Amino acid sequence: MKILLIHSDFVEFEAKNKAIKTAPELKVKGKQRVDDCLVVFSAVEKSDEGREKVIAENASREVISVAKQVGAKRVVLYPFVHLTSAPSKPDTAIAVLDQMEGLLKNDYELFRAPFGYYKSFDVKCKGHPLSELSRSITAEGGVSEEILDLPALRSRVSKTVLDREKLKENDHRILGQTLDLFSFYNVAPGMVFWHPKGMVIRNKLIEYWREEHRKAGYTEVMTPQVMEEILWKISGHWDHYKENIFLSEYDKRRFAVKPMNCPGGILIYKSRARSYRELPMRASELGLVHRVELSGVLSGMFRVTQFTQDDAHIYCTEEQLEDEIGRVIDLVGKMYGDFHLPFTMELSTKPEKAMGDPKLWEKAESTLEKVLKKRKAAYKINKGDGAFYGPKIDFHIQDSLGRKWQLATLQLDFQMPERFDMAYTGEDGRDHRPIMLHRTVFGSLERFVGIITEHYNGNFPLWLAPVQVRVLSFSEKNNKAAERVYQQLFDLGYRVEKDVSSGTVQAKVRDAELQKIPYILVIGDKEEDAGTLAVREHGAKKPRFGVKFDEFAKEMDEKIKAMK
Repeated sequence: MKILLIHSDFVEFEAKNKAIKTAPELKVKGKQRVDDCLVVFSAVEKSDEGREKVIAENASREVISVAKQVGAKRVVLYPFVHLTSAPSKPDTAIAVLDQMEGLLKNDYELFRAPFGYYKSFDVKCKGHPLSELSRSITAEGGVSEEILDLPALRSRVSKTVLDREKLKENDHRILGQTLDLFSFYNVAPGMVFWHPKGMVIRNKLIEYWREEHRKAGYTEVMTPQVMEEILWKISGHWDHYKENIFLSEYDKRRFAVKPMNCPGGILIYKSRARSYRELPMRASELGLVHRVELSGVLSGMFRVTQFTQDDAHIYCTEEQLEDEIGRVIDLVGKMYGDFHLPFTMELSTKPEKAMGDPKLWEKAESTLEKVLKKRKAAYKINKGDGAFYGPKIDFHIQDSLGRKWQLATLQLDFQMPERFDMAYTGEDGRDHRPIMLHRTVFGSLERFVGIITEHYNGNFPLWLAPVQVRVLSFSEKNNKAAERVYQQLFDLGYRVEKDVSSGTVQAKVRDAELQKIPYILVIGDKEEDAGTLAVREHGAKKPRFGVKFDEFAKEMDEKIKAMK
C-alpha cells in the first residue's frame, strides 16, 4: 500500500462520475470540505491482497504517528489509485479502508472521500517540514519511505507558476524569470534557487556590504546553522518564537534550525574573558536563517522561509551606547543612499509579550528616543511592536509600487546579556554587564534583491549588472574580431558575453536589450579595420561609433567606481 500524508489547512472534494461500476452509491452529494486535517491519500496494491488486516494495521499505525507529530485531530481517508501502477482489486481496497476507519475513528474525527469515483479536489498544504510525507506500507516490513517510481516522483516536482495577469510587469518574480536570476520550486517552499546571474548580484552586494562594514569597524563571524534547544530557551526564543522554528532531532536531543543569529554570536563573545578595552565589539554575520511561515503568505523574495540576514551584534558599555546607535543610523543612511532608497524611521516600543525588567525597557526606549531627538531625526512611534527582548528603531523604504517595507532594524537589548550572564572586566577590575545592539542594514538579502530588482526595473547599474557587456559580430566574417574584443574585456575582469551566432545584428541587439545588458558592442568591417568599437548603451536610440577600446574601458571603470 502506498500513502501520501498531507497536513492541510483544508481539503475540498466533490465526486463526479463513477470510475468503477460497482462503486457504492454516494452518501453525501456535492462538495465536501474538511479544515485543518491530515489527508491520507492511499492506493492499495495487488501485493496487499490477502493481507488486508496487517496492511490496515501498519498503515493506521503510521497515520497515528504522523498525526501526533503534526497535532492533527481530523483525518481524511482519500482513495487515490494513481499512487501506484499495480492497484489491487476494488474489494481489497475497500476492505483495507474499512479496517483503517475502524482503527482510527475512536481517536480522530474521521472523514472518507468516496471510493470508485472520479473526483475534483483542492488541498492546501501547510508547508512545514512534516506537512508532506510519503510512505510504502508492507505486510512484512511495516513502512518504507521509498514509495513512488521515478516518473511519479518527478511529476510532484514543479516550478512556481506565476499568474502574470495579477502582477505588474516590473514585479521581481517576472523579472527574475525573464533575466534568468532565480526561481522557486514546490519542493522547497519559500526558498530561493539562485541562478548564475542572480548569484552575481548577490555576491556583488555582499562584497559591497563587507567593504562598508570593514570601513565602519566591524569584524565578521559565522555561527552554526543548527543548535540545541537549550540555547533558544536561554535566549527566550523558545517561549516567544517556537512556532516559527524548524526543529529536528539528533543523538536523542532536540535541535533548532536557527531563526536568528544572536545566540550563536553571544557564544563567540563568551568564548573567553573580555576587557573594557575590547569594547565596543562590532561583530557582523551574513547568517542563513530559517523561519516557519504559513504557505499562503509566501511571496517571491519578499516573504520566504530561508534567507540571509546581514546581521551584526555590537557589545558596548553604557557610556558608548549613544554613539554606537548613531553610528548604526549613519551606516544605514550611507548604504541606502548608495542605492537611492529614501527611508523613514519608526521607534517600536515594548510589546505585550516581552521579557525582562520593565525598568530596563523604559531605559532602553528613552535611550533610543534621546538619540533620535539629538539628531533631530523625523520618526514615528510604533507602540507595542518592539522585539520581545528590547525596543527598536525600524527603517522603512517605499518600493517602486508604493509598498512600504521594513528592511534595516536597530534593537537595544538589556535582556540577553543578563540571561546569558555576559560580562567584561572594567577599568576598576570588576565584572560589568555589556549592553547589546542587534542590527541589520539589508535586513533580508533576498528581500533586498527583490526590492532593487523592481526599483531598477531590471536595469541594474553597471557595477551590479550580471552581464555588463555583450559583444556582437555584425556578420560571420567579423566573428574573430568580436572574439578578440570579448577576450580583452574578459581578461580585464569585466562580466562579458559574446554573440557570434549567424543571426542578424538587429536580432542580436534586440536580444541583448531584452536582457537589459548595460553595454552592447557591435564589431563590423569598419570597427575591425579601424580597431574601434560601436558602443550602444541600453535604452539608447543610437550607438556611438569610432570609440577606442581604452576609452571604453576607462568609461566602464569610472561608472563602476561611482556605482552607476
